[in-house]
Amino acid sequence: MLWFHTDKRILTVGSVHLDTIALSNSPTTHDDVTHIGDITHSVGGSAYNIAANLASHHAKAIREVAIYCILPHHSVLTEIIKFKIDAAGINSKYVRLYKDFNGRHVRGGGYVGILDDERLIRHAVVDAAMYDANIFQDRSEAAKLEAAIAWADMLVLDSDLAVSTVNHIADHARDHAKPLFISIGSPPAGLRSWIGSHDTNIATCLSGRLLVLCKVLEQLGLSSSEIAAFRRFVETGDRTAPFDISKICDMLKTQHVVCCNVQLSQGFAVLAARPSPYSCFFATPDEVRNRIQHGSSAGVIDGALAGFIQSYAHLAARGQAEVGNLLTSSTQKLFSTNIVDFVEHVSQSEGATPGSVISFEEEAKQQSGLLKVWRLTKIAFDVLPVFKYLLSIAAAIIALWLIDLGIDVLTYLGYEIALPDKAWLRMLLRR
Repeated sequence: MLWFHTDKRILTVGSVHLDTIALSNSPTTHDDVTHIGDITHSVGGSAYNIAANLASHHAKAIREVAIYCILPHHSVLTEIIKFKIDAAGINSKYVRLYKDFNGRHVRGGGYVGILDDERLIRHAVVDAAMYDANIFQDRSEAAKLEAAIAWADMLVLDSDLAVSTVNHIADHARDHAKPLFISIGSPPAGLRSWIGSHDTNIATCLSGRLLVLCKVLEQLGLSSSEIAAFRRFVETGDRTAPFDISKICDMLKTQHVVCCNVQLSQGFAVLAARPSPYSCFFATPDEVRNRIQHGSSAGVIDGALAGFIQSYAHLAARGQAEVGNLLTSSTQKLFSTNIVDFVEHVSQSEGATPGSVISFEEEAKQQSGLLKVWRLTKIAFDVLPVFKYLLSIAAAIIALWLIDLGIDVLTYLGYEIALPDKAWLRMLLRR
């Protein structure tokens, strides 16, 4: 009988923000006009997406999933994000609230994507709230993040973090033999925060869309022929054109790569560098592929990385996650099943993860008058902290009245309460 836990605690670190996806119903043009379409708001950010995916699957190999992020202290949107984190089953004890941090005002950040009539991304802008936050410059907050990463058995970072933060967490992962997973959302962020971090940093697995990783590899000097061969394999699984798996993994500072061309969505490619290069292609089922190609593509890569992480946790719990023996012909089915399963769940969601969409219509269970009053009270406390002080004063008055009433009752029953003869006490108790 085992008297210790073999299941894993996972911490994701990164920005959690509002995702806004605008779908234009008009053909692609370059005219400066306003288009009619549909707009979806949801909670997103790779750190949230991966944590929500892992928490919602309730895998036996994963004991708990927590998230570390910094959010604006007095914000209605923060209350919505905290509600979504709790609803997803994510541990929120490391969610940090600040009005100002390191001398800068804390903003919520966000992602805005504009899709054309073919549901392909026309433009996208991301504003990562933690992009420049040097967390370890603040001693108090550094201790909080240190406690968070010490709590976890596995660590997940998005690339929208300060280099100093990435270096510190990567050092911890290396020193304590903890697997480290990286999600790259854009070429500038990946080059700056991950590729630009210490050369000794190495990820267990790195994920990114094909277009993003190809641009990163191009900047790092990989030949156009190898990029073309890599692209062909990721899109179709075709390995007739050669490319150096180990070289690509070394350039990206990782042992494994998970990649997909989201627009085509034929499947997912996974590369393993050591001890001998290994590659596999997981084709997605037709119904999943159709959903992704017709717009349900947000969060697909984060879902695939979550599937990889769950597979790793499963092997680690059985003592089979040694470096070099992770992705093999015998474990390929496990990775394929989990990655496709996670992606299928993501493709069924209007947002980046199931349950992430912010609806302006409340669920039936949230429509009771008592819950509405409670939510409005919490919002009032956060937006106008003076309400907290007014409530404290009211509570103090009620408490003093109850004490005074209790003394009168005890006196009536024949018990004498000897109180100190202090003017301030007589004033409070009106005696």
